[in-house]
Amino acid sequence: MLEIFERRNLLLSETNPDAQLDYVVTLQSELTGCETVFPARMTLRYVPDRLIIKPDCLTEYFAEIARISFDNFETAAVLLMEDFNNEIIPRWINLRLDKQTADNTSVQHHEAALEDRQPKWNNTRLLDRLERY
Repeated sequence: MLEIFERRNLLLSETNPDAQLDYVVTLQSELTGCETVFPARMTLRYVPDRLIIKPDCLTEYFAEIARISFDNFETAAVLLMEDFNNEIIPRWINLRLDKQTADNTSVQHHEAALEDRQPKWNNTRLLDRLERY
């Protein structure tokens, strides 16, 4: 298992083609690995600032995530959010981790949704148009 900085270095980015424009990027992936947490679907939505994620890098990054033994579902969601937020520093970011398979007879669906934004950024018109989940 890689150290935090080595793992985050797997998240490659490139320059935002138009840093003056607010737009939403959505990436969705099926994650596997730690049996107590995955399989789960990750939906990442963000408004880029200076950088955008290179989607091709996610295969190697998610392979590393699969090697981590998480204590619980929420820990996995927080780690993913912190990694993406740290590497691309978006204006706004929303990460949803969604598990449709039953953890036990009481819980049929498990979801964690996290959100963050830069302190002075606000584009309510853009965010209000996004599909709610």
